[in-house]
Amino acid sequence: RSHEMNLPDDMTAIEISQPGGPETLTPARRTVPMPGPGQIVICVAYAGVNRPDVLQRLGAYAPPPGASDLPGLECAGHVAAVGAGVTRWQVGDAVCALLPGGGYAEYALTPADHALPVPEGLSLAEAACLPETCFTVWSNIVMRGGLQAGERFLVHGGSSGIGTTAIQIAAALGARVWATAGSDEKC
Repeated sequence: RSHEMNLPDDMTAIEISQPGGPETLTPARRTVPMPGPGQIVICVAYAGVNRPDVLQRLGAYAPPPGASDLPGLECAGHVAAVGAGVTRWQVGDAVCALLPGGGYAEYALTPADHALPVPEGLSLAEAACLPETCFTVWSNIVMRGGLQAGERFLVHGGSSGIGTTAIQIAAALGARVWATAGSDEKC
């Protein structure tokens, strides 16, 4: 396992120059983040685009205190550095991860526990789209709600990213699933 920081000093990142449309996303030079205890740095191959990223770009969503001001709540790539105490990951591992912002950059920092191995058979591009929805659904319906096989499960907004993921995870767990959506077209 390598804890050595063999990273460049700076990187290209995409900043929000001012609230507005996609044209307000501008490249900038930033310092590459260094991992603290329990953290990893990912060399980003792909970043997911989520509703909060769009809302942040529009000026309607502020990052939580201490989080990166850069958009990007999920990514996939390879572990570039590991912080003290990280034993699950090593430099070079292919991961997808939930981020506290910062995914619109060449390197992103996240707690090591927020990373997952890239699922077998998925590309990095496909894996970059998993963390936000999968972590949200798993933490809510499995960890908090305790959904089990044979139970009934109702998904409101079943045509959204979270909704379709909830349907799939609940069905895979053996629950009987119903869903609603906001229009006949979405149904």
